[in-house]
Amino acid sequence: MPENKYSHEYNLEFRKRPDDSQVGKILRGSIDMHVHCFPDLPPMRHNAFEIALDAREAGLRGIVFKTPFYSSVALASLVSELVPDISVFSGICLEYECGGLNPNAVESSAKMGAKVVWMPTYSSANSINLTNRLLKLGIKGEGLSILGRDGKLVPEVVEILQIIKDYDLVLATGHISSREILALVEKAKQLGVTKIVVTHASWDLLSESILTSEERQTLAKEGVLIEYVAPQVLPVGQRCPLEKVVDDIRNDGPSNCIIGSDSGFILLPTEAECMRLFISTMLWCGFSEEEITYMVKTNPARLLGLAG
Repeated sequence: MPENKYSHEYNLEFRKRPDDSQVGKILRGSIDMHVHCFPDLPPMRHNAFEIALDAREAGLRGIVFKTPFYSSVALASLVSELVPDISVFSGICLEYECGGLNPNAVESSAKMGAKVVWMPTYSSANSINLTNRLLKLGIKGEGLSILGRDGKLVPEVVEILQIIKDYDLVLATGHISSREILALVEKAKQLGVTKIVVTHASWDLLSESILTSEERQTLAKEGVLIEYVAPQVLPVGQRCPLEKVVDDIRNDGPSNCIIGSDSGFILLPTEAECMRLFISTMLWCGFSEEEITYMVKTNPARLLGLAG
């Protein structure tokens, strides 16, 4: 019986063909710093092993697993052993489930190889109500704020910032409010933290308060990187108007931005496909190959300490 060209094996062979398109060339060597995987909440589509295999096949240079309900250090370490020829990185989100604003949790993760520290995301005071309503996670509590009643950073956060500085980690702002972000970045820069990313900088899907365009541009001029993610432009879920995303990146300056997949959710394509679609959308919207390279290669490589 002749082999069915539409068989699973045929499709795998098809996917292994080199993609010499402009999008494929940009995708090869790119780094995705915002990857979700199974197990997590809400339930994710693929596990870390599957995602790493797919990313390597697509030619990505590296991925960073973001797992809000547990540190991804052990997961990334195992996947690195199982899937060679792609760099797999880890981090910790400062959620209730990870100990909240816990310097000990941050330092132990750093000692074991974590590269990124996210301030509270789903369980931040700025996000918890929207998170529970939209994602049905049922997180209990009023939410975590990094500011005390006096409006200043709580001591634990200052200690965490010092750990980030000492271990040369990436500080990502998570889902905290604009007021918290500005206070956090100011103190981080005072302490000498040089790798700072504003997470979901212009996306209000899970944040009650986000930075204004003027605030983002001011931070960008100070060396802070502004993050944009694929679901903002894909035709699923709560996408943003494409014109707004384009204008925001233009105003921030592509050399001051990074773009990631924020993949893993049931409704989304695979991680590598999210990156491919985001890159192709940016090309279609008039961004140059050089501008996109800054966002998917140059800036992420600097953050993670990768040469080249």
